[in-house]
Amino acid sequence: MKQAAYQYIDESDRDILYPIYEDQAICPKVVETLGFDVNEVVDKSLNKITKVFTLGKYPFKSITFVGLGDSKEITTKKLRDAFAVLANQVETPSSFDAKRAVTQTIDIEKITGLFVETYLVATYRETKVERPGKIIADVTVMAPDHDVQAVIDEACHYAEGINHARDLANCPANIMTPKKIAKIAKAMAERYDLEYKILDKKDLEEMKAGAILAVNKGSDLKPYMIMLKYNGAGDDPYTALIGKGLTFDSGGYNLKGNSYGMKYDMCGGADVIGAMEIIAANKMKANVYCIVPATENLVNGSAYKPQDVITTMSGKTVEIVSTDAEGRLILCDAITYAQSLGAKRIIDIATLTGACMTALGGVYTGVFTNSEAFYEKFEQSLKMSDEKGWRLPVDPAYFDMLKSDSADFKNSAGRPGGGASVAACFLEAFVDEGVEWIHLDVAGIAHRDSQGATGEMIRSMVNIFKN
Repeated sequence: MKQAAYQYIDESDRDILYPIYEDQAICPKVVETLGFDVNEVVDKSLNKITKVFTLGKYPFKSITFVGLGDSKEITTKKLRDAFAVLANQVETPSSFDAKRAVTQTIDIEKITGLFVETYLVATYRETKVERPGKIIADVTVMAPDHDVQAVIDEACHYAEGINHARDLANCPANIMTPKKIAKIAKAMAERYDLEYKILDKKDLEEMKAGAILAVNKGSDLKPYMIMLKYNGAGDDPYTALIGKGLTFDSGGYNLKGNSYGMKYDMCGGADVIGAMEIIAANKMKANVYCIVPATENLVNGSAYKPQDVITTMSGKTVEIVSTDAEGRLILCDAITYAQSLGAKRIIDIATLTGACMTALGGVYTGVFTNSEAFYEKFEQSLKMSDEKGWRLPVDPAYFDMLKSDSADFKNSAGRPGGGASVAACFLEAFVDEGVEWIHLDVAGIAHRDSQGATGEMIRSMVNIFKN
């Protein structure tokens, strides 16, 4: 997407996308040229679209107005929502008149960035296998007296990272295998000149990564631990973004009643790859590891079983209560690996528990932490990103539910309630003293029936490096 040289509206040869507030009047010149008071036919209420045809009075065919409601009540979240509605109405080459949406508190640079990112994310469509995806209409941005091309470029990078993550997660599990994810991550690292390491099964065996290896035992496909490294802040401490890369989850011997939708169990892994792409493309001042433990969780004669005891990479032993509580197992080895690399802050993201989905539905991400200071930074990032997170407790009482006679602790407490917090407490047990940690349970928001993978929380993971 590019910035257009600003023209008076009557000089443009592209259809116009015109944001308008209820407490504003439409440009008098437009009213004069069209020959009637357009204010009387345009619905300026929030998210309302009114398309007016120019009938030859302009060199372009139409002006599409998007209502923004009261300018004193507008927020960046409301603007994102309105621009998403507008984006799905655009069918022809068009120009977005950014200056019309400017308020006393939201400048033209912010408007431009919000529109560009929203347009590209909102018009994303899942690509059918071996068929081209939807070709979106060409849109430029008009921003008089402002050079906003850098803002446009940054917003494009955000949208590209988010949509890339959605592509990965939407891809069928027979195609998006652990090896395929590793190949894509390697290609991305080479594109942005990042350091990387792809640990295969032999490497994991040498590292005694017993948790991911146990989960992998039922699959014919080999597991991988994928690591990308971005250095943009000199000697500053590293933050690790860790994403669950379960390319398909049958539940193992605790077989799921319905495993349709389980190709999305790798959304966390896809999201951290997308986040890393944004960080690298925008050359952010941050030091970041991206780590994805990738495997399937299937059933065969070698698969791990309830009441097995496994030894994790950390050396801690775990009694298996449920083979369907596998995400926390592959993540615990990834957390240990991140700390071995020197990471001092960790954000892990996973479609981890049905309990979190039951508690928060498809509205909020469950957020868990061991650090008030780190949480405050992440909360600021949530607000900046217009994404919804709800803090849930990490408490020793939940970890007590994991007591085991056979091992250091269990991987599940069954169904006594509080499953999302129990899972978070399991992960916290692998976080070293002095390491700040946030766990994001995106089971309810990572994908939706109407749109597939959402890419939600990618912005918040990236924007924490802007705080």
